[in-house]
Amino acid sequence: MKVLHLFSDWKWTGPAEPTVILCEALQGRGVHVTLAHCRAPGDAEDNLARRMGERAVHGTEAFSLMPLGKKGIVLGLLGCLRDVAALRRLIDNEGFDVVHVHHSHDHLIGGMAARVSRKKPVVIRSDHTREAIKPSVGNRFLTSILTDGIVTFSERAWQRDARDLPIAGERVVRGRVALEMDRYDPQGPFRDMRTVFRIDQHDTVIGLVARFQKYRRTDVFLRAMADLVKELPQIKALLVGRSSQIRESVIEPTKELGLTDHVVLAGYQRENYIDTLAAMDIFVFLMAGSDGTARALREAMAMGLPAVVAKRGILPELVEDGVTGFVVDDTPEELCRALRRLVTQKDLRMEMGRKARERAFGEFEVDRQTEEMEVFYQAMIDLGPRVGRR
Repeated sequence: MKVLHLFSDWKWTGPAEPTVILCEALQGRGVHVTLAHCRAPGDAEDNLARRMGERAVHGTEAFSLMPLGKKGIVLGLLGCLRDVAALRRLIDNEGFDVVHVHHSHDHLIGGMAARVSRKKPVVIRSDHTREAIKPSVGNRFLTSILTDGIVTFSERAWQRDARDLPIAGERVVRGRVALEMDRYDPQGPFRDMRTVFRIDQHDTVIGLVARFQKYRRTDVFLRAMADLVKELPQIKALLVGRSSQIRESVIEPTKELGLTDHVVLAGYQRENYIDTLAAMDIFVFLMAGSDGTARALREAMAMGLPAVVAKRGILPELVEDGVTGFVVDDTPEELCRALRRLVTQKDLRMEMGRKARERAFGEFEVDRQTEEMEVFYQAMIDLGPRVGRR
């Protein structure tokens, strides 16, 4: 089997890691995989190509894959046409059976190239969104004409995609989301990040990992913290991540709520990321970002952390309420109530953390995800490319 993945970005974004993990695992199973992606600018310190090189994933930067709006409409259209022609030649020369796309732009050009090729591979779209692919005119066109299968990652998204998009339910599958579980060991050894961040060893640390845009609901978390520290002053919030909006979404609200002594900004962590998770006692996740599979939450579970999450997207499907954490309405009052229980009941949070890790090992294993994806590829190849609308 030969699979061409298209990824119209160069950044190490939320959807990038699961895509690269899947490609690496497919290669390990003997599948011929090529991951085509945008070329990173010369000053990019961290990028998709670098991460792929660390894993020996076969890739190419031979195509622009640049979304229309990035270069202006005329240059964008010319770039798209060149990519379609070049991709068609690659598909026919290499004999790809599957073109697996991940964004709307690579969906458009990859789907067009596949349809005009002699090989006629099936086109599979991964739905990385928080809720489901919106049934807009553009997405309905892409689905009806240029899509043979859809992979989504939550039950809610599976139901919506199968209901709202012009594609038969048998061609939509709920895929497993994977982590490299051998990276996550709560027993360590770890670098002592509490000392690095000047957090007392006796404090209870509530962690949050995100790009801190306003929509990530950090304001709700901070208001819950403001209520909690009034009765439980020995707690710290450890916020991991960065954003161009961090001043408005985190720094200013922290000052206004009088939380300066209780909020630690860890910034972006790469080399010490797992060590930073190990410094936490509780994890909070209120809204997924560009990766609708909530990778940071899954990593926290793999590290044995109990989580408090909102009733949004995939989150209630990952956290079993009352077993591996709490699922709440994302109001400061509800969040504060759930956190209070975990802060004050150490035995409860230890037991929930243990069960969260067990769940992670049962649900996020790479080999299971890869096998299921290979089975889905073959099923779509057997069904063949679609013709017309449902």
